[in-house]
Amino acid sequence: MEIYLIRHGESTANYDNKHGQDYFCGQLNVALTETGIKSAKKLKEYFSDIPIDHIYVSDLKRTVQTYENGFDNTIPVTITALLRERSLGKFEGHSQKELIQNPEYRPYFENPLMSDFRHSFTQRAPGGDNYNDVLARVDQFFKEIFDKKDSVVVIVAHIIWIRCCLYYSGVITEEELFNKKIANTTPILVNTEHDIY
Repeated sequence: MEIYLIRHGESTANYDNKHGQDYFCGQLNVALTETGIKSAKKLKEYFSDIPIDHIYVSDLKRTVQTYENGFDNTIPVTITALLRERSLGKFEGHSQKELIQNPEYRPYFENPLMSDFRHSFTQRAPGGDNYNDVLARVDQFFKEIFDKKDSVVVIVAHIIWIRCCLYYSGVITEEELFNKKIANTTPILVNTEHDIY
């Protein structure tokens, strides 16, 4: 089985964070930029000679737009919340500079027991997810939604979900998990000869 993992195209939040408007995105339902749409369209060429059996897509706008611009709509598709990005809860849409002014949230940036919420199996932003929560969704996806009979599958998701999927699949180690680079609209092929799902 061949599984292609694809992170959505550049989103407005990706653009903003690169250009000085630094805020937490998580599951904010942001759209693609023009650059994101253009890079998504290039996926059609990449997959032109690859017979895809099924595409699974996160239900957030940026992944749905990546799918709509990058793939033929005759391919069977499943859109599911199980592929969503890690939630950053109450921090979504707010900057660290803004949040640190709130006494309730200041410890998340100053207390070592709480400040690793972005890269932790146990710590979370208030109302958000940690890596274990995302791994649980990865596991649930492969056990409840994923069709193991398919030969070639595409999953359009998000950076943390893809990292967790690669870890779940045994492709990367725990040490690599928190820092693995996942570029926008760059397919990552996981070729599995055995049933790891």
